[in-house]
Amino acid sequence: MTTPMISNNWSRFVLPLVRKEWIEKQAAIVSPAEQFYGTEASKAAAEYSQGVGSFGVIEEYNASSDGDNAIAYDSFSALYEKTFTHKEYAKGVSIERKLWDDDQLGTIRRKASGLGAAFGTTRATHASSVFNNAFSGSHVGGDSISLCNASHPTNIKNEATYSNAGSTPLSEAAITETLLAGHALKDDRGNPMPAIYDVLYVPIALQASAYEFAKELAPAQTTAQSQFVSSRGLSVVVDPYLTDANNWFMLDSVQAKMHLLWFNRVMPEINTDPASDFNLMARFAGYMRYSFGWDDARWVFGHAVA
Repeated sequence: MTTPMISNNWSRFVLPLVRKEWIEKQAAIVSPAEQFYGTEASKAAAEYSQGVGSFGVIEEYNASSDGDNAIAYDSFSALYEKTFTHKEYAKGVSIERKLWDDDQLGTIRRKASGLGAAFGTTRATHASSVFNNAFSGSHVGGDSISLCNASHPTNIKNEATYSNAGSTPLSEAAITETLLAGHALKDDRGNPMPAIYDVLYVPIALQASAYEFAKELAPAQTTAQSQFVSSRGLSVVVDPYLTDANNWFMLDSVQAKMHLLWFNRVMPEINTDPASDFNLMARFAGYMRYSFGWDDARWVFGHAVA
């Protein structure tokens, strides 16, 4: 016997179509920034990251020493703690009964796809927001300093600072200076802790210049500075979600995955809204919950260009 399509159950026939269109569109929208996050699943209301200092240079083992003196015991310094509190994001779409009855599947697909695009765009926008807000005092890390700043403390005693911020327009000279600045970084004990910037991260407006500077293929026709930049093998990543046409960044992709963090508490999902009365109108609600941020800033160097 066929199931009558009355107002109490017709929406379950629509759900598979809505879910398919929603998932495909949501998954298709991705920010280039997402590849640099260290992404983890979370089972808690919030996640915590505690920075730890270095152990410095290891001393030579002296087997002739007596007792505990044979091994030099050390401990690291606790650095800044970062709390990642998950936020909820939700939005729904209504599908009229008559659209299904009149075989308006194209309209149903467009509605579901539009909602999926909104969810994908939201995640992509958030992923890139760490760069858009990199110089803002309203968006800070565990050290209470903006992501790109000239006054990051190296430890909780604020014994020294380091800079990962500049204001120079994109050029070969600026790229060279930024690469060298990353090489000169130190840890909380003052020992070398270089950031090896291997990604040139730019907005759409700077992509032509970025490829020109990073992908020079004729060393015999270039300056020594151009040869140095091209020898670094920089990857150019263009982010359409960057909101400033002049600001640009350099990333250490290895350190980024260690310190730029994304926690998925609930992956994006869509289901029939249980609060819907289904009075000739089926409501489908999308939902996701996550948090993101950074616990150390050495992985990036940003230029806020006036």
